[in-house]
Amino acid sequence: MSDDTQTAAPSPEDALRSARLLARAEAAVMALFATRAYELGWTVRSKLSGILDHVTLSCDAGHSTQVTPVTALHPKLGSTIIQAPAGSAFFMATGMTTLGAFPKALEECEHCTRKRWEEAARASFAAYAIETDLRILADAASPNGYPAAEVRCLHGHEFTITAMNPRTPGRVPGSTYGFTTGFDGADDPCVTCRGISQTPKLVEFRRRAREQDVMILDAMSDRIAQTVRLCCVAGHLTSVGINTGLKRELLCARCRGAGVRPEPTVYYVVTDGVMVKPGISSGDGRGRLDTHRVQHGLGQVRRLITDLPVGAAHDVERHVLDCLASQGIRPVMGSEYFDAAHIDRVLELADGWFAANLPNFPWTVTA
Repeated sequence: MSDDTQTAAPSPEDALRSARLLARAEAAVMALFATRAYELGWTVRSKLSGILDHVTLSCDAGHSTQVTPVTALHPKLGSTIIQAPAGSAFFMATGMTTLGAFPKALEECEHCTRKRWEEAARASFAAYAIETDLRILADAASPNGYPAAEVRCLHGHEFTITAMNPRTPGRVPGSTYGFTTGFDGADDPCVTCRGISQTPKLVEFRRRAREQDVMILDAMSDRIAQTVRLCCVAGHLTSVGINTGLKRELLCARCRGAGVRPEPTVYYVVTDGVMVKPGISSGDGRGRLDTHRVQHGLGQVRRLITDLPVGAAHDVERHVLDCLASQGIRPVMGSEYFDAAHIDRVLELADGWFAANLPNFPWTVTA
């Protein structure tokens, strides 16, 4: 190899300058982390040594957490940094996006944030009752541990509702506290009034099904969000949400030339230790499970039962959800996400249905 193509060894001055620059960069990250922690109300309880070393933080109420400075500031960046062999300096892959492009992972104490939200929601419940034409009759017992109240709507219907305002700003993501008012309290709080308001749509759906010679294969509830199976005069088997079907010219998806959703043949139960979701899917169910894992962190599969007979997935899903509702167990998000405290009950209901209806069907229990 010629002399002009050889890579010259770094001089002692260059090596010292590089080490100092890296140490200065690391110190800047540590200072930014300490400032961010202070802004969010955390107190650093352990020594700040390196950007990849765990640091213990605590809030004023005594709740604690452990994070690494660089990952707490920029989680994606933290996964690309490795410790240099020589000591505290660090390496980062070339071509990385600038620091400002990454979301900050360190947030305010979740317990304290939730407590503040609950206090504000309790304090503004009276205003929420006036806003939604509810008259508060008396305090009531709540199975989920939150305050409840017996109320009467403007049309005279009496019911029990969680005595917290679901429209309070700053809502804790992923928590609905068992409200009867739909996601984020957007619907009418009175279940009876909601059912009455949906009745014309249910009647219209049945009328259109008769006009188009479409047979409704499932018993219709009082919810326009319900999905029902249909069989048209041409023999096509499809399923459609009632509210969605009313927006179509033809109820049968095949007759209208649209893509048809495969018939569900999979039943599953997934959890993350905080929430549990029972549900149905088609194929091998893996695509739906991946979606739950990515979107909500529900990565623990407790049941995965595939290749079910046509209609069985809908039947077991309806059985589990109806039993939970009859026992006062309400979703904490959407209509199928429940508190993980009820996971044993969810599994018990599903296992009981399979034992009673498909005793000889092979399926595997996932721990």
